[in-house]
Amino acid sequence: MMIFEFGLTAPALADQDIEVDPLALNFGNVEVGATATNVITVSNVGMQFLTIMGAEFQASGDTEFSFTPPVSWVAPGTSVDINIAFTPSSEGTFAAVLVITSDDPDEELVEVILSGEGKGGVTLPVSVDDILAFFDASVADGTLIGNSPGKSADGRKKALRNMIKAADDLIEDGYVADACQQLLNAYQRCDGLPRPPEFVTGPAAPTLAGMILDLMASLGCE
Repeated sequence: MMIFEFGLTAPALADQDIEVDPLALNFGNVEVGATATNVITVSNVGMQFLTIMGAEFQASGDTEFSFTPPVSWVAPGTSVDINIAFTPSSEGTFAAVLVITSDDPDEELVEVILSGEGKGGVTLPVSVDDILAFFDASVADGTLIGNSPGKSADGRKKALRNMIKAADDLIEDGYVADACQQLLNAYQRCDGLPRPPEFVTGPAAPTLAGMILDLMASLGCE
């Protein structure tokens, strides 16, 4: 009887295998100073645990991009997300490359190309700078005066100016609703009504109140 022998090799388990989607991420047009977010998904399509060794931007990329570091371990058949943010600091085109390092035996490095466009913010018909310039000019020419006897008059003028300036800081930080409330408080201190008490009076006060209302309208304040 003839005996045939065949070489038998036990099938090796498949290694960890990284898959990244997408490999290119375009944020499109984003207003200067605003933040857009998106997600990169890192999957393990292998049969062993995948270790993400690290993730970092190439040094030559723009700093307008940021991300949240992923977890280190990815079980077989599962995935993790990396949140990417884009905050353009000026108008123009920005780009960066995110490099993900893992223990995938045949694909240790995966590069994800990021891009986005910064576009100009909305130009307000009346800005806080315009209001402050009018305020200062009116105080200088005597058409805007503090509405209080004695030294407290100057204090009220300064308080109103600080309220308007604070609204500008809130707008720059993106807290529009808070800025609207601050502007409303300022408006009520120069609108000519008895309550709450006026901080300023004079021929320029109605114009100042109107400028504050115009800014509130352009911001969409309710």
